[in-house]
This record gives sequence, C-alpha cells and structure tokens, in this order.
Amino acid sequence: MIASLPSIAGRPVLRYLDTLAAPPRSVTALVDAGATRLLDSDMIISHGREPLADVRLGEGAFTEVHHAEAERAEAILHTIASEGLHDHFKPLMGAFVRIMFDLLFTPAQYQRACACIDAGHQFAFLSSDAGGPSLAGWRTIAHAQSDGIRLAVDKVWGIEAHRDGLAVIAARLPSVMFPATYVVWPEHYKQLARTAYGEPFLGGRLQLGNVKGEVVLPREDRLKLGGPAVYNKYLTLVRPFFVRGVMAHLGWLARHDRLALDADSAATHAYLGEIARRQSRSERYDADNSQRVLALKFASNELLVDLVRRGAIKRFDDQRDLLAFSKMEGSSYHCYHALRANSRSK
Repeated sequence: MIASLPSIAGRPVLRYLDTLAAPPRSVTALVDAGATRLLDSDMIISHGREPLADVRLGEGAFTEVHHAEAERAEAILHTIASEGLHDHFKPLMGAFVRIMFDLLFTPAQYQRACACIDAGHQFAFLSSDAGGPSLAGWRTIAHAQSDGIRLAVDKVWGIEAHRDGLAVIAARLPSVMFPATYVVWPEHYKQLARTAYGEPFLGGRLQLGNVKGEVVLPREDRLKLGGPAVYNKYLTLVRPFFVRGVMAHLGWLARHDRLALDADSAATHAYLGEIARRQSRSERYDADNSQRVLALKFASNELLVDLVRRGAIKRFDDQRDLLAFSKMEGSSYHCYHALRANSRSK
C-alpha cells in the first residue's frame, strides 16, 4: 500500500520523534497536517512516493555537552509547573543566556557579561532584522574601518531590547554568506535608538523592542568562538528546556480553567513533555540530536497552534502568548525546512 502524501510529508519529523518514544496517534495527525500545510512549491514538485527510512542513530561524530545552568533551568521549570510562565519566563531565559555566553565568549568576555547581568543589566540577542529573514536583505551591516568596526543596526522584535543593557547582534558582512555576531557592551548599546514595539506578552511582563542606529566597536568585540555552528549547538541545548517550559505552562493553564484539553491534546501534551524531558538530559551533541530537537520544536509549535485554532484557549492574551511561543526558538516552517533538507541530503 502506497503511503498518503500527508504521511510522507510528516515523516522527516516523525522519524526523529520515534527515536525518543513512539508518538501517539494524536501527534502523528498533528505532524502530518502541519507538514502538509507547510509544503512549498519546490517541496510539492520534488516530493517522491516513498517514505523515509527510520533513523540510524549513533553513526556520526559527537561531542559531550553539559552545562551547570541546566540545573538552574530544572529548578525554574519546577516552579513554572506550579505557577505558570508569567513570572518565570525571564529567569528561564536568564539560564539560556549564560549558556550562550559560555559558548560564544572568551573567558574574559564571559566574566564581564555575567557581571553585567548580575548588576541588573538586560540582555538582548538581536537577530530578526528590519530587512527581512534573508541575509541578503539585512539592514544590519558591519564595516571594518581604521578605528574598529562600524556597525549599522536595524533590528526588530528583541526581547526587552528597548532597555539599557548589553546585546549580541548578528550582522551582515559585505560579500560574506554567513552573518557575523558582535557583543555590544552597555556603554555602546546606549548609543543606539531603542523603542518598545507592540503590545507586551505574559500579562504585561514581556516587552519587545526595536533597535536602530550606528556604533563603532573595537575589533575584539566580534565573536569568533565556534563559528556559525555554535548557534546550532546552543539551540540544540536550550530548545528542549524551552519546550518543557511551554508544556508546564499549558498544564498550569489547564489547572486554572484557562485551557480545555481534550483526550487527543492531553495525549500530545503528555508525550511532548516527556520526550522534551528526556532530550533535555542528553549530554551528547551531534547531528541526530540536532534533528531530534527540531522535530520536538515542530511538534510543540503545532500543538500550540492547534489549541488556539480550536478555541481550547479561553483568553485572548493566552492565545497570543502561545502563538508567540510557536515562533520563538524556531518556527514550524524553519524546523520543517531544516528537517526536510537534512533528509534529502542523505
């Protein structure tokens, strides 16, 4: 029997979820529907009839990873389960920030950045550009000059980016196909124009901001550790904790009569919470774990969208929060595109 197109479309996601635990029917249905919805013209034209084979794990190179902030994240997740994300989103992001610092910064930069955070400065990671998602259109551009790096900044939607603090800013380099990143310390960050953008999230506790202007940075403020791959490593580490936080928040909403979980969504919620927990405790970074985490985030996104679409979320503000979470740390299209590109390359 030839598989249906939706089941073939969903296979790049489901074959990695299978490696963590067999997904229930509710998850399979969500993934197949989401993948079919996201097929673009090239995907449809090039789609074959044969489903992908199961993943063969453990065949590639890997590195061992562990970070002390994982223990801090665990404690915060425990609190989220009993109190929701509203007051605990920023502490969870704070744990993620220190993981980012450890991966990107030299030891001296790490100590300085942590001191800034401990002193009460906000941190903003600025990637979304006013020029759109394609690097070629980015308006944030770095130019080398005799006295350092002239950084023209036009970034949007940074978490608390309108406040004083320090930032890591991704920029386009002329004639280079990968973005470069720069640490912008508080004394330089305050030279940029920063404005709050849009309505806040999480009951007024989380505001986004846009950042624009020019600043000249010392050459040593370009971050060079690990290259472009370090961001994938960072996201592979933190995405499972983020999904766990979102699943804990859903449980809190349900207990406070702000979310109605039917049998299918309850099964999906329980499954995603469990496999996110398992994945967050992995101390192995390799291509397979990177793909597993993309599949996990895709499935989490699809659950959030489905709950909002079906009217299971009772309050408008909660609906808006959950849809925002479906874009943070990887949208469904981004995750699916990466999973499908990886499956085709093999």
